[in-house]
Amino acid sequence: MRGLAMTCVIVNHSKLPSLFSWFSYERFWVVTAAEVFVVLSGIVIGIVYGRKLAKQGWRAVGRGLGQRAALLYLAFVGVTVSVIALAALGVDVRSLAAPDGRSPAWFVSPETMDFAAWRDVLLMRVGPWAFEIIGLYVWLVAAALPCLFILRYAGWRPLLAASWLLYLWYRFDPHPVTLAGFESVFPILSWQLLFVHGVTIGYHRSALAAFANRLPPFPRRVAIAAAVGFAIFAFSNPWANGPTWLRLPLLSEERFAYLYGHYFGLSQLGAGRLLNLAVALPFGIAALKPSVVAQPFARVFVTLGQRSLGAFVLHTYGLLLLAQMKLPEGIVPATLVQVTFVVALAVLLNARDIVRDRQRGPVLVPARRMAA
Repeated sequence: MRGLAMTCVIVNHSKLPSLFSWFSYERFWVVTAAEVFVVLSGIVIGIVYGRKLAKQGWRAVGRGLGQRAALLYLAFVGVTVSVIALAALGVDVRSLAAPDGRSPAWFVSPETMDFAAWRDVLLMRVGPWAFEIIGLYVWLVAAALPCLFILRYAGWRPLLAASWLLYLWYRFDPHPVTLAGFESVFPILSWQLLFVHGVTIGYHRSALAAFANRLPPFPRRVAIAAAVGFAIFAFSNPWANGPTWLRLPLLSEERFAYLYGHYFGLSQLGAGRLLNLAVALPFGIAALKPSVVAQPFARVFVTLGQRSLGAFVLHTYGLLLLAQMKLPEGIVPATLVQVTFVVALAVLLNARDIVRDRQRGPVLVPARRMAA
């Protein structure tokens, strides 16, 4: 699922009018890859560090989370500095500047940088727009340790209550925690809600799985009906990419705009979007497992999902490369470019393992005696 979300990120960030772009952004549901990534990241941390806490204690958990947060921070600063260095060498990096004008002038003209500019880089206030969400992950991973502490000694109820209070505080009084650019799209006080719920789900994974198995058919049918209802709403989106025949003419543009603006906002995570995610994510995971469509691409998806940080880094440079190329126009060429882009990332991420296996040489298996 994370690999599929990463594929949607690549398709959306490339901004090419392809067959994939018809379905990659809020087409099936009013949910983007960003929400899926944040929830699944929390689940993975809850599973991995919940087990580590039980087996190795707090020191191992603190060391692991600290190293992960430091790696994410260094990746953010490193990618930003590398883009600035490319700009200093004469490469046109305007494609990685924030499209809403948030990026300062020195991002594309580094000769004008001063002390304040370097301070903003080190504080993750400025970065390539396609990579900015990594700044959010730095803060979320740092917050995972107190989340696990509360789960261990106070339980899930106080943790979720505190998370909802922070979310409601932001909804009634929207304001950023930092001065970072990513908070204009991914405000910490709002998006922590997804991550904290993910950590809680991962930490109590076994108990929640047992609870889900005991549920009668009726709640599951209600969840499936809600997922279908949200899909119908999403297919009524008059602004979605794709031909007009993909749109269901059930809502007028004005009515859809009203509902979307009041209940499905992205940055503030509207109530409709949260409910949509709650029913769509389990539905999507269950549907993806036996999918005959997903299976041929399973290896690519798994690679991109397991190595999502590397995929984010490489896709940023890939976007810069695409911006320098004169690509042929048309849906078919754009689709082929995106397929090549996604597969190339998976190959590059696997290249280290391939080289390492070749260096090891063939593994000789001792012959076994055969019965007479």
